[in-house]
Amino acid sequence: MLNDFYRAIQENKSIDIVYIDFARAFDSVPINRILYKLKSIGIAGKIYTFIKNFLENRTFRVKIENTLSDSYPTLSGVPQGSVLGPLLFLIFINDLPKYLPEGIHIKIYADDVKLYIEHNNNLRTEVLSEALSCIEQWSILNGLYISLEKCVVLYIGKNNNKRTY
Repeated sequence: MLNDFYRAIQENKSIDIVYIDFARAFDSVPINRILYKLKSIGIAGKIYTFIKNFLENRTFRVKIENTLSDSYPTLSGVPQGSVLGPLLFLIFINDLPKYLPEGIHIKIYADDVKLYIEHNNNLRTEVLSEALSCIEQWSILNGLYISLEKCVVLYIGKNNNKRTY
């Protein structure tokens, strides 16, 4: 990513970067969607059954002071703190780049998503706006919510005027 930025600046281009935050990303993944995506990439048999049981057979309880609630089934999310949780989330989010228009760069690390575009005119930045609309649609389809107040736009380059996305 830094190499892209350095090269773009050397070519007198500007770069707009959007940092996207999914609200409670690991906790919000719909179990049925991740199971569907596992099947769609060819995960089957015993490993699929193991993951399905790992995701579906979980419960939670709430403790307030010395009072413990009844157990309730967990209906969404991948277990945080587990080795498998981050991998399952990456499998879940792995199809996101397919929804983006050409010319958009995307970097995904766990639940951190960065989109960026190199440009030297405002027409190219319209592609970034289109990409953000695509991510919004993907989020709706997949049951995740974007935390707009935590999203940030960074502008790099000479004469790179701020735009609203």
